Amino acid sequence: MIRRLLILQMLILVCLTSQAQEEKTRYFNKDQLVIELLSNQWLDAPDDVKLHPRSLAFNLQLMYNLVGKNSNVALAAGLGLLTENYQIDALPKLSENKLSFAPLDDDLNYTSNKIRFTTVELPVEIRIRSNKNSRNKTWKLYLGGKAGYMFQSMHKYSGDDPVKPNQKLKQKTFNLPHTEQFTYGLTARLGYDAIMVTAYYGLTNHFKKDKAPALYPFMVGLTLFVY
Repeated sequence: MIRRLLILQMLILVCLTSQAQEEKTRYFNKDQLVIELLSNQWLDAPDDVKLHPRSLAFNLQLMYNLVGKNSNVALAAGLGLLTENYQIDALPKLSENKLSFAPLDDDLNYTSNKIRFTTVELPVEIRIRSNKNSRNKTWKLYLGGKAGYMFQSMHKYSGDDPVKPNQKLKQKTFNLPHTEQFTYGLTARLGYDAIMVTAYYGLTNHFKKDKAPALYPFMVGLTLFVY
């Protein structure tokens, strides 16, 4: 009986030791809930369309490690919601079934003139981490891409009426014409512990080809891993 108890204790000790070692080497047990704050830019935008520095995007992602939970290299995928805000100095205008941007007069005073895109995304990335240091923290490099479906577009203007400058105008226009609903691009994140610098390079135009100016998004910002 005593011998059986000793064997049972040894088995329990081995299981606890194995679990502790697994937890110690499980580099990818976190980094699941992701918050990003990004600065927006348009590549190859027309000269008459300029973005305000307050053109920001907010991204919320829930990621899951598919392969390599106990390794320095893992494959992760998830689901995200991206909201892009582009503060511009021009008004979208539809003419002859094509979308263009008409510059605003410098004398006009307005508090808001922005285009917003809201997209549900499917991100995938390869996660590379260094070994944990004495503070139990790691350097990280995450490379990947994401595809998305843009389900809402909107233009909001608040200020002097461009047609009647002596009057005020507030308006919201949903479902901008000729938007490209399916999006995809490349992502990169580099950082230490829970904070990373992130970048996104869009491979799709915000609008359909030959129906509007070529506006390819490029974003840089910060990533915070909440959990």
